[in-house]
Amino acid sequence: MSNSTLYRLINVFRRISAEKAIIYRCFELIPEGGFVVQSADWINLPMRPESMNHHERQLWELFCEEAPDQRSVPYASIEEAIAAFDAEFGN
Repeated sequence: MSNSTLYRLINVFRRISAEKAIIYRCFELIPEGGFVVQSADWINLPMRPESMNHHERQLWELFCEEAPDQRSVPYASIEEAIAAFDAEFGN
């Protein structure tokens, strides 16, 4: 495989309420720079372990199926990437 792009996984959290949160699954592109959001996982209390296992499995399935920067245009900042993701998916 000759793909020279590396990715750094960054989890960014948004607290919605006392029972809800979002985990944004972001990637930083190395060495090109830029940030993309691959997905957002909604967390609801009470949490079930199988839900977290599902989110983690889905993260890696999506990553392996298609490069994060093929799913989304890279943005200069992580905040811009999250705002674009939210606008596209109505979060």
